[in-house]
Amino acid sequence: MKNKLLAISGFSALCMLLYFSDTASDRRHMKDSAGNCIAQPPSHEAIVAEDGAVHNLNEYNTVSPEDIMKNVEVDTVIVVFSEKLGVVVGENDLLGFFSLIS
Repeated sequence: MKNKLLAISGFSALCMLLYFSDTASDRRHMKDSAGNCIAQPPSHEAIVAEDGAVHNLNEYNTVSPEDIMKNVEVDTVIVVFSEKLGVVVGENDLLGFFSLIS
C-alpha cells in the first residue's frame, strides 16, 4: 500500500490588534544558514513585540491538521479576539465561521 498525502486546508483567523502587538521578526527568516541575507531587508527597523520578543513568526507559520477546529461555534469567535494565535478553521467551516461574526 502506497502512502498517500492528505491535503487539508486550514485558515488562521486571528485578531489584527493582537497580531500587531505580539508579532516579532528579527528577520532571521531572510537569511541563509551562513547568516547571509537572501533578500534585501526592508529599510525599517526589525519588529519587536510589546513583550520584548524579537522573533516569533514560527508560531504563526506552524499549523498542523490537528490545529483545525472540530466544532466552529460562537465560542470560536471569542477565542479569535482573546488568544494570540487565534484559531484555525477548516475550509468547509470557513463560511459558517464568518457568519458567526457580528
